[in-house]
Amino acid sequence: MRLFAAKLDSLVAGRGGTLVVSGPVASGKTRLLRAFLMDAADKSSSDRGLSTTLLLSTTGYPATREVPLWLMSQLLGGVELPPELRREMDAALSEPPAQGDLPLASVRLAQRVAEAVLVLAADRPVVLAVDDLQDGDALSLECLVHLARRLVATPVLLVAAVRSGVSDPRYGFHGALLHEGIGSGIRLHRLNERDVATLVAERLGRAVADRVGAACFAATGGNRLLIDAVLEDHTAQFDAFPSERGDTLFVGEAFCRAVLGCLDRSDAATRRTAEVVAMLGHPSSPRKLAELVGLDEHELAAAEATLEAIGVLYRGEFRHSVARDAVLARLTGADRTQIHLRAAAFLQRHDGTIDDIVDHLLAAGEIHEPYAVSLLQCVAERALAVDDIDRAVRCLQLAAECCADERQRAAIIGRLASVVWRTSPIAVAEHHLCALINAIREGTLPDAQIPVVLGYMLWHGRVAEAGDLVSTLYEDDGDPAKEQTRSLEWSLRHTYPALAERIPAGLWGTTDQEGLTPDLVGSGRLLAARLVSEVFAGEPPDRVVIGAQQILQSCPLDEDTLDTLATALIALTYVDRLDLARPWCDELIQRAHERRAPTWAAVLGAVRADIAMREGYMAETVQYAHAALGILPAPSWGVNIGLIRGLLVVAHTRMDEYDKAAEQLRQPLPDGLFESRFGLHYLFGRGQYYQAVDRPYAALSDFKACGDLLSRWGMDQPNIVAWRSAAAQSHLALGQHDHARELAEEQLRLSPRRNSRPAGLALLALAATVPPAERVPLLDAAVEAFTQSGARFHLTRALFDLGRTHHALGDDGKAQLVIRHGRRIEKECRGRQPQPEPGSQDGTEIAEAPRTPWVPLTDELSAAERRVASLAGLGQSNRQIADKLYVTISTVEQHLTRTYRKLGITRRSDITTALRLRTVETV
Repeated sequence: MRLFAAKLDSLVAGRGGTLVVSGPVASGKTRLLRAFLMDAADKSSSDRGLSTTLLLSTTGYPATREVPLWLMSQLLGGVELPPELRREMDAALSEPPAQGDLPLASVRLAQRVAEAVLVLAADRPVVLAVDDLQDGDALSLECLVHLARRLVATPVLLVAAVRSGVSDPRYGFHGALLHEGIGSGIRLHRLNERDVATLVAERLGRAVADRVGAACFAATGGNRLLIDAVLEDHTAQFDAFPSERGDTLFVGEAFCRAVLGCLDRSDAATRRTAEVVAMLGHPSSPRKLAELVGLDEHELAAAEATLEAIGVLYRGEFRHSVARDAVLARLTGADRTQIHLRAAAFLQRHDGTIDDIVDHLLAAGEIHEPYAVSLLQCVAERALAVDDIDRAVRCLQLAAECCADERQRAAIIGRLASVVWRTSPIAVAEHHLCALINAIREGTLPDAQIPVVLGYMLWHGRVAEAGDLVSTLYEDDGDPAKEQTRSLEWSLRHTYPALAERIPAGLWGTTDQEGLTPDLVGSGRLLAARLVSEVFAGEPPDRVVIGAQQILQSCPLDEDTLDTLATALIALTYVDRLDLARPWCDELIQRAHERRAPTWAAVLGAVRADIAMREGYMAETVQYAHAALGILPAPSWGVNIGLIRGLLVVAHTRMDEYDKAAEQLRQPLPDGLFESRFGLHYLFGRGQYYQAVDRPYAALSDFKACGDLLSRWGMDQPNIVAWRSAAAQSHLALGQHDHARELAEEQLRLSPRRNSRPAGLALLALAATVPPAERVPLLDAAVEAFTQSGARFHLTRALFDLGRTHHALGDDGKAQLVIRHGRRIEKECRGRQPQPEPGSQDGTEIAEAPRTPWVPLTDELSAAERRVASLAGLGQSNRQIADKLYVTISTVEQHLTRTYRKLGITRRSDITTALRLRTVETV
């Protein structure tokens, strides 16, 4: 203000001059100019030499830069001018702006206006104050420069505030005002870090300033306007919590407004530069940035310098993310799109990376160049290689939307559907399936993708439509022996047998599968198909196991091999190799989660629930089934929901949770369910429920429906669904023993081997049709079959039936021993409530007796005790045992005493049964 005061003193002495206040946006120029005007006004009222001073002020605006003489018209609007001059000035306002140099007539008008100001100063001092002079029109600036040259001995003081950084070559007014010999300049700068800390301390206290002062400077760069805005935000945020004011600097709405205000007051080049930098999000080369902004590199450097001067940028980046977000929020979608498209085009011309180019294309949301579709497809495949599903989907969606070639577009949509399927089968049905079906009908979808689309249709129960399209695979010159088509045929036969009937006659079995290896995706499919055919044909289980192991060990988990791997697991369950299926399934589920493919994890989880069911672990079955439903909601499962519902019904039924089982049966079913293999699981589960709640006729109807479908579809093997033994149990409940025996014997004949789970179920049913004296060998065989096949739930049923049979034969000791072991296994399975032991009044005494944790016999008996017990079980006397083992009779007696105690028996005749049952538990 001392310089202002000196200028006013010179004005009193009759000497004029110019004073230019310059600085970046929001550096305090306007505030200083207003303070000077207020001081001048005060002095004009108190200082005799300035009492008649004429104070005139105005402000330049970007919108009026092209209106000739607008600034001077506003500045002199309240003073009396010669009428002719006023008319000329008014006329100039409506003239078009001059292109290039000002016409001579315009220059002469500017000189006459300047002369008029000098005339005004003949009677009294004149102070002219102009804010944002850089936004004045060219003719007014010419007038002011002409005036400045005449102020040596004239009492006219011209004070102007000019934004620094203006590089428009038309305007040399700044230098002209300062270099006429009478001009002075004031350069305003941003506050340094110490000054910012001092300002924060004045507003919020020293303690807060010590903690957030540096952050305040980092966010604002010392721009006073931004500092005030930040402090306003911080104060408002913590006003109710003054003790927390020093914790973290809060930057919010006021700061956003201030940043945008600074940009609005900057020139267009500076604003565009800020917008492009905000969009890119990281420093870029000057060449790239200049091209995107639309400036040459010199103009870009000036714009960046301006942004750094006003505290928005630092080293090419926004000082604070909130400032960047504010700039981005104001950009229109069209602005963003154009910036990203220009960036992508620049990178394409200058060998940018594919990922960087595609990033801009994705951000733009549209493409115009033909090369872009191929780039998007390439990046999508690279993203899938690292399981970046979201990026792959975005790339393929944009490629499909902008692809002009119908065949290529159909192929892209097919690939997109396969990727989306990983996370949401229902999304494929809602957004892509109709387009793919139309592409099949129009002949634009690649042949290799047709089986995949048919799979989507079948999943969602559109069996009839899929059947109509099956013939597409065999039209024209197409080769029906292609791997995709052949594997689809066998997959249909296994999973959708009703549709397999649509395949033209004579094509089954035409593919030579010998010599195939699963290292190729296609070969893996055909090996899986061969596994299914071998199961249907009743081939030896060992052959099925070898084929399944080949697939599981050789095929990686992906969208092409999921069905192949699942088929291999299912084949292992069909031949009772649950011990192999379980660890493989667990490993594949883990891989699916690691690869961020919830659909894969859900499908494999359903298989895992089926494995748990066949093993007899009911609680695990419920756990895996609900986990699968948690990953994919019921509507996303399509007809596959039949497997999940069926497993849950069976598991809840076997745990006596009939209300929960009934709740599953009340759920809606998808169309086409009973035209698929999954309908068999549902029918079987419902039949199990009906049988448990004493509705044998309804149960028998469902079991026979299973049999009818299996027979019609050519897959009536008991290891798929053992409907005969289940129907036999219904016949037994109705007292129809002959029918039950007939079904049981038929299943026994069809069972692949004597120690399989279907054979055990048949033996169990068959035993119920004969007198107690004939049951024991049948039940012993059933126990052996369930033990070897790992069917623990059915093993408990066989043990309970065997115990009751021993009781009926009067051997309560064996009965109690057998049922006690059955109960221990049942507890692990979490099946039905413990069975009462024969010989107790109502089972209460035994059921309520405290149980100690069971330790397998192999850990309880010593080697010597096991040898003695085995020989005693064979009927040898103590002397015979002593002679054979070269020990004394006393030693044999001691070993037997400890063996009786450990086995919980009291009779020598129970040794063999106890040893056998303990071995069953261990297995």
